[in-house]
Amino acid sequence: MTKRPFGAVAVDMGASSARFAAGWIEGGAIRYEVVEQMVHEPARGHWQIDFLIGLCRRAVRCAEERFEKATVGIDTWGVDHGFIDGDGHLVQDPVAYRHESHVKKFDEMVRHRKRLFELTGIHHQPFNTIYQLAARREEHADWPEAFRWQLLPDLFGFLLTRRMNYEYTQSSTTQLMGLDGLWCAEAFEIVGWPVPLQQPRKPGRIIGPVSYTVDLASVASHDTASAVCGLGDLQDDEVFLNVGTWTILGTVLDEPLPSQAAEDAGWTNERTHDGRVRFLKNIPGYYIINRLHSELKVEMPVPDWLATADYSFDGTFDYFNKDLFNPESMTAAVLELSSRTPTKSGHWAAMALNSLIAATAYQPAALGELVGRQFSRVRIVGGGSRSDRLCQGIADGTGLSVVAGPAEATVLGNLGMQFVASGEIPADELSSVIDASAETRTYEPGVPV
Repeated sequence: MTKRPFGAVAVDMGASSARFAAGWIEGGAIRYEVVEQMVHEPARGHWQIDFLIGLCRRAVRCAEERFEKATVGIDTWGVDHGFIDGDGHLVQDPVAYRHESHVKKFDEMVRHRKRLFELTGIHHQPFNTIYQLAARREEHADWPEAFRWQLLPDLFGFLLTRRMNYEYTQSSTTQLMGLDGLWCAEAFEIVGWPVPLQQPRKPGRIIGPVSYTVDLASVASHDTASAVCGLGDLQDDEVFLNVGTWTILGTVLDEPLPSQAAEDAGWTNERTHDGRVRFLKNIPGYYIINRLHSELKVEMPVPDWLATADYSFDGTFDYFNKDLFNPESMTAAVLELSSRTPTKSGHWAAMALNSLIAATAYQPAALGELVGRQFSRVRIVGGGSRSDRLCQGIADGTGLSVVAGPAEATVLGNLGMQFVASGEIPADELSSVIDASAETRTYEPGVPV
């Protein structure tokens, strides 16, 4: 294989699947190829770090083999983290965010919720890093303060380079970063953990060498932040909708909106790659669908299964019900909530997809009232953007045009920030290059494809 002079490899980890893609610039656009993809899940409540860092190392080898000079960038889901001891060794496999100990701490710390939202603008969720740190403090009171926690993308980066970093977009998911974009001392005091010496830093820079020809680049390391970056020039009248393990719906604001109305309605203020705000809501996504698919022992892949949905069956269930967060049996939990009883696989597929659409479709109007905007389009990215039924259902349910794609917006945003970090793309030209790189499809309300 002839090596290209320069390229980038994006490692993109969701909470149920992970992959890496090799990218390069050609004809004024970013071109890429997904090289490897795998499914992963926690074992006994912990992420299998060797499995995931192995993917990162294979991504580095891919960069070495395909390019004369290259960067690697890593994004993951939010909030989860690991601990490094004073000698630079990983203390234990990171605890997964759905662990029951986090729910316990969330309930115990209820009196702090209002103040924490005022300080951080982050919605109350049992998986937020602040509750995870509280759980670790209780479990490991003997841990010395020399133990430093690192959010997952930066943890993987440390294991590759031995350099510490707290990336800005990922740090904003923790409920420990203040509205000013710096660590919030009062939040750390509440949880009883020392404030990190290093403040969160915005992406778009080189962190350090991984090998002789490969550098680690800081990207928007929260996967949704990379996905929003991968949408290019998002307009004020557009809603973003990233459909994966979680369904994330929101818009971009210039400043945080930590209002009482936002808190009451479950909206949150996370950050973008350029320092603005992803004002969004976390909606349960394909996690529920994937669990149903597994427990029903459906042999075909999830997208093919959803394509068999029998829409003569009109059963639905409440996608937001807390009993679906991490039940022992998802099928049993759904049956308790469903309006009708499915009797065949196609019924289950229809009920799951229709319930996801119902949970999502009313959100843009509610968002518009909160932020004072009139929306005309929904930009859908992620694996769900490949589903005609989902995209048409969102168009019909919202009454808005739906622009689907790029499905790999997270990879595209990750690669784009790497090219900014390496100087291959000027920061002020990134959106236009991404716009030139994306393929999209449009769905209109009431106009079936």
